[in-house]
Amino acid sequence: MTAAKGSRGKSARHLTLSDPFATAAVRSAVLATWRRSPSRFREDANAEESLALIAYADRVVVELAANASDAAIAAGVRGVLRFSVVNGELRAANTGAPLTVEGVAALASLRASAKRGLAAGTGHFGVGFTAVLSVTDQPQIYSSAGGVEFSLAATIAAVEAQNSPELSAELAMRHQLPPILRLPWPLPAEQLPAGFTTEVRLRLRPHVDITTVLAAAGDYLLLTLPGLDSIELPDRTLTRRVDGPDLVTITDGESTTTWRLARRSGVLSPELSAMRPIEERDRLDWWITWAAPAGRSLLDTGGSEVLYAPTPTDEILQLPARLIGTFPVDDSRRHLAVGPLADFMTGQATEGYLDLLTSAEPSQRLSLIPDAGFGLSRMDTELRLAILEKARKTRLLVTVLGDAIAGESAVVLGSAPTELAEMVAEAIPNLVPAPESAAAAQTLRTLGVRTLETSDMSTALAGLGRGPRFWGRLYELLGYASGDDLADLPVPLADGRTVLGGRGLLIPEMVADSPDEQEYLAELMQALPGLRLVSPAAVQSTSSRQLLLRLGGTLADPSAILADPSVQAQIRSLQVDLDNDEPVEHFENFAFAMLSLIARGGRAPDGLFVDLILTSADDEPWPASQLLLPDSDLAQLIDPAADIPFVSDSLVERFGAQVLAQAGVLASFRVLHDDSAVGPDHELPDESSWWEEVVGSSENAVRTFSAIADLDLIDTDKWPQALRMLSRNREALECLKSAPGSPITYSRWWIANFAVLDEHPPNHWRLPTATDLGGLFDPLPAAVDVEMAELVGVRTGLGQVLIDDVDELLDRLTDPNRVLAAGLVSPITQAVVDALLAQGRHIEPPDQVRVLSGEVIEADNALVLDEPWLAQVLLAAELVPGGSHPERIARFFDLELASVALAAGEIHPGGSQASAIGETTEAVAATTAWQAIGGSLTDSRWINDVLLTAELTVTVDGVDLRVSWWRAGEKNWVDGSAAGWGRLMAYHLGQWSVRHLATAAVAGLSAELVEFGLD
Repeated sequence: MTAAKGSRGKSARHLTLSDPFATAAVRSAVLATWRRSPSRFREDANAEESLALIAYADRVVVELAANASDAAIAAGVRGVLRFSVVNGELRAANTGAPLTVEGVAALASLRASAKRGLAAGTGHFGVGFTAVLSVTDQPQIYSSAGGVEFSLAATIAAVEAQNSPELSAELAMRHQLPPILRLPWPLPAEQLPAGFTTEVRLRLRPHVDITTVLAAAGDYLLLTLPGLDSIELPDRTLTRRVDGPDLVTITDGESTTTWRLARRSGVLSPELSAMRPIEERDRLDWWITWAAPAGRSLLDTGGSEVLYAPTPTDEILQLPARLIGTFPVDDSRRHLAVGPLADFMTGQATEGYLDLLTSAEPSQRLSLIPDAGFGLSRMDTELRLAILEKARKTRLLVTVLGDAIAGESAVVLGSAPTELAEMVAEAIPNLVPAPESAAAAQTLRTLGVRTLETSDMSTALAGLGRGPRFWGRLYELLGYASGDDLADLPVPLADGRTVLGGRGLLIPEMVADSPDEQEYLAELMQALPGLRLVSPAAVQSTSSRQLLLRLGGTLADPSAILADPSVQAQIRSLQVDLDNDEPVEHFENFAFAMLSLIARGGRAPDGLFVDLILTSADDEPWPASQLLLPDSDLAQLIDPAADIPFVSDSLVERFGAQVLAQAGVLASFRVLHDDSAVGPDHELPDESSWWEEVVGSSENAVRTFSAIADLDLIDTDKWPQALRMLSRNREALECLKSAPGSPITYSRWWIANFAVLDEHPPNHWRLPTATDLGGLFDPLPAAVDVEMAELVGVRTGLGQVLIDDVDELLDRLTDPNRVLAAGLVSPITQAVVDALLAQGRHIEPPDQVRVLSGEVIEADNALVLDEPWLAQVLLAAELVPGGSHPERIARFFDLELASVALAAGEIHPGGSQASAIGETTEAVAATTAWQAIGGSLTDSRWINDVLLTAELTVTVDGVDLRVSWWRAGEKNWVDGSAAGWGRLMAYHLGQWSVRHLATAAVAGLSAELVEFGLD
């Protein structure tokens, strides 16, 4: 409020008007009171200011609407309120009872309403009209009998006219702001809008925004004010239409909302009414109304609501519906008056909300369930907690089967599709449909609905008798679930059984409606009664198959069926049936099933068909692994004496040679695999000998074992062809290869020892390229692949024999029937001795030894050549090469060193005119040759001490023998020849292999030097 300028004498115009509402008496009484008690003036001013600026601020539209509603109720007519703006005035015209003397008196008094006894009315405090002071200093009310106004200027003038220093002082202290609504003034009657009985006119202050003021008009007014049916605004009209006992449609401009209502009403008990102020005690009727937008939650519009009592309060409620009722409020009408009556009304509101829930369609009830937890106000919290407590026990939900049920008794399948819930509802009591959103899921939890784990659901389904197509659709809908939760899921099998869980099941890819597949399936199930094959009708879709695969199933391709444990067990049992002399017909169905699976691309695990019983050519049951395929490569190699029966011609015609070969019929070499071999239990020829001789008691006694079977059936004359066949068989080749550090494989060992190539085993021969074994081993006479030859024991070279069979090499080295080139004697002799000594072996010295001539002589007649010059006076036919370690060779063969034997005979060199060459031209030439072969000039001084003689001889057994060079002690002799000098230089250089180079250097043979790479 603001003080008016020049306000003195303003009230004079009111004195000449008629006064139908007795305003003069009211003014006289109020002014007299103020004169007697200026403090009362101050009290009235403070009270009015508090109501106008705080309690009723921003409530102009609400209070005018409440007054219009009460007027319509009092007159029993349809309530209409029209807001208009005329010449800067906000006007509010309403239908209903006109203004009365009592009404004017009530407007001019604080907290003395004229509506006492109006049970359905809204106003009963007598202070609501104070709200107009927030927008105007001069409110006016016109009615059919006349009008009244309240004026800031007129009130100031009237106070000043009292000539009371105390009142004037108080007015001054209040900055010329007296209580406006205590003094009413008459107004002349004016023409009202047609059809209306009362109009309030508010001259707005300059700063007031009329748009903001009218924005407070909303549909809540038509819901909360029972006497009001229509509100007309400058830009739109709000109307209310009653569509039924519990339905109201409100149109706001172009927007229309249908509200579903739940009402409760009654009469207060004397105890509760006694707790209210005196003027409230005769209002015994109470009522509450819940209003929810049909089809949605009030919270969907965002923001918060408030409690309407029945006009808006500041009690915030965040509930899905709007609450309106005769709640007790404080003087400001903004807050709930806490006490027993408020508690009573809150309890009734709780029950009313349950009425709202139960009257709603089941599909819309979840949207009306409040959130759990603390609210935005004390009342909000109390209401939501009380509503939820009752809602959990109320039959608000409907099961999938259509039964009403309380939330605390219901279960839900989480995010399961609706169709899934419908399919399993018969097996799961109290099952409600799955929520359609995360919010709905939270609401179900709030209601106490228990989420059923998928594992519990799958267990419950065990007793649900349904056909395969039902289960197939169920598997499609369960695609969201994890495999661990479906361990007990029922699965129908093709033989009519139902099992729990998918682990180990075979899942067909066939089409159930295909006649050919149906016939094949029937034959398969007849032959394999233990097969856990899922009914094809249950896995017609990819998603259903994928689910069972996640549960541990396997796609039932032919290979998977062949690998199934039931098939393997049935094959093992066939041998027992064969031993019991069951007729051939007993085995046919199973055999045909196995062969059909192979014909469809099935690949059996290794060794599966060893015991598969087929029919021989003479119509007898035989294990497949003991039948021979006619016209096969293997059939051409088998020894006729082996008497292997051929497989039935009818089976060959029906299934073909390739299928029969895959079923184990002998068409090529059969390979066995055992991942946990512990001994000779594979029924292979000479297997025990291999385990004993090769494996022994080593850590390799338990190993992965692979071997080629039926090698003993090969015709002796057909081994070259057999080896060529093996070389084309990759799997068989692997059986001949040993891992690093592992002993020789069984198959390689057996072929090397028992196969026959030109009347000898493979290890009797060497490869033609193994020339370092020339003479000791004969070249392989048969045309065999080199890799295969190496794998089966054909000797590949000296190094291989030294590793694999050094004893055989020593035997052949000392065999006089073997012709060995002289050049090979020395390297082979030294290699054999080194190999045996490296193994820490000390053998009995042989009686015969091979000498440098290549011959074999008696060991007693042999010496070991340990110094190179001795070869000039000894025969090659009596010398064993000493190599780089002659003492080791001598000890090994128990022979005498040549140098020791000759020294014992006191042999000395000699010749004519032997003398040291000193620094002669011969010494210079020798030194040049020494440097040419890589000798150091520093180490060439020995050349000057060489004894040179034209004829160098040594005496052996009394015979003088010519030599070209000699050493005795530290003395060196040479006969001056290039050959003598060359050998002497090579000896001093420590590189015997350069003796020929040294000889060419001494002789100055330039052509020979070029051959050695020298310029």
